[in-house]
Amino acid sequence: MSLVNYCPFGVSYDDWVAKYWNKWIGMNTDQATPKPGGCLIVNNDNNNKSDSMVMLMETADVGSPPTQVCKISSKQGIMIPLWIAWCSTGDPGQEHDSDEQLTKCVREGSNLGDIRSDVKVDGLPVAKLDVRMSMISGTLDYKINSLLTNITELYQKNGFELTVPSDTHKANVPPGTFRSGAHGWWVFLKPLPPGEHTIYYNVRVTPTGALTSLGTNPHFADITYKLQVEK
Repeated sequence: MSLVNYCPFGVSYDDWVAKYWNKWIGMNTDQATPKPGGCLIVNNDNNNKSDSMVMLMETADVGSPPTQVCKISSKQGIMIPLWIAWCSTGDPGQEHDSDEQLTKCVREGSNLGDIRSDVKVDGLPVAKLDVRMSMISGTLDYKINSLLTNITELYQKNGFELTVPSDTHKANVPPGTFRSGAHGWWVFLKPLPPGEHTIYYNVRVTPTGALTSLGTNPHFADITYKLQVEK
């Protein structure tokens, strides 16, 4: 499986991430809840087939949801979020932050912990993440526990405009349009050949350091998509 490290469909990674967050946060609770036999595609406005990239659900919002069954095109790439987050000027205390400060807020705040993830396509391993992010005396300690395979870590030097609707499924997020920064680990799959395919991805996040003493809870997610890829 040929993966990552390419500019997907001529669009920058930063632009893909900005589009993902605006689409995902733009979904209400019903839209963002995976249902048995349903097809939760984040950019599902056009029956999943007109956009060049198919965006799968975020791991932070689910545990072990029912398998999603979707039809996509053999011309579409697939965007898989493993462990991702954002900060915006809509967050308390971040109202006047620069783009750089917003990204730092994510990378050195939201995304701390022991983070592990695996991605399989048709039962074959295609991507692996295993890192440890912790703050030691005010400095980020970033340890790669094993070689990262087919993973794209993205943190934006340039921020983006994030529009949050009043009915977003994200709890305690004020509505409005805010300057935002993002950080996280992704997998970008090139288009799959026509036929039936299964994508499985998981995440295992456990707190480290001060997060443990604060009682931060671990998070686990296992997600499966059954895809009918059509010409």
